[in-house]
Amino acid sequence: MEFSGKITIATRKENVAKFFSSIDNIAPCLPGVYDFQNNGNEIQCKLKLDISAAKISAMNTVTGKMSFSYSAGTDSLNINGSGRIAGSKVKFTIGISYEASGEETTLDWKSSFDFGLIVKIMGRNNVDEISRQNIDKTMECITGKLNLQ
Repeated sequence: MEFSGKITIATRKENVAKFFSSIDNIAPCLPGVYDFQNNGNEIQCKLKLDISAAKISAMNTVTGKMSFSYSAGTDSLNINGSGRIAGSKVKFTIGISYEASGEETTLDWKSSFDFGLIVKIMGRNNVDEISRQNIDKTMECITGKLNLQ
């Protein structure tokens, strides 16, 4: 599954690059993430995601473990990871490029997720809806923090 979007915020690009330079600034915006450990080259976390929107009577949440790399520069941020959620292998990539426009910065983001068997268990439309809700919450949190910069 692929998702993308573009957001313009009233923050200078230099402040955006500084904010993204540390995963610790973004970690509070990641839905369901807990037990967050930064081991230098690799970041590991556990997560518990609310999937109640899927309306599966016996399953309101799913848990998992993820590990990923995090690389931020002056123009872009890249996250690549994998793990297991609800016993299914999951792979993902997230890229955010940032471009200055005067006092504003445009964030152009793209993400790709391979949810493995989760799509078969929950259905593509449910996974798509839950993913979109979590992405929207994450980007709203990040842009909120950046607008305070």
